Amino acid sequence: MNLSLTSDMENFVREKVRSGEFPTEAAVVEAALRRFKEKEAPSVDDFIDHEFVSFCAHEGGDVPTLDEVLCAMSTIPGSMAQTIIEEERADRF
Repeated sequence: MNLSLTSDMENFVREKVRSGEFPTEAAVVEAALRRFKEKEAPSVDDFIDHEFVSFCAHEGGDVPTLDEVLCAMSTIPGSMAQTIIEEERADRF
């Protein structure tokens, strides 16, 4: 592929090779095209509905912390596992 560049761009490419940053002029152009392609690719942030996130944050109200939930659950007497086992045994017999 043949490319036509302005003299400024040609000088830029040659300087990148001269400085040792790239081995060839083609490598400079390839790196530039890769960066351009990555820039055009959608980011994860493009898929987030920020309006909905804001709505949920506003509508969610106060959410208890894990410690608050554990503290509240600790007041429940007995074992939840034992209760389930007993209920299943009662259903079988």
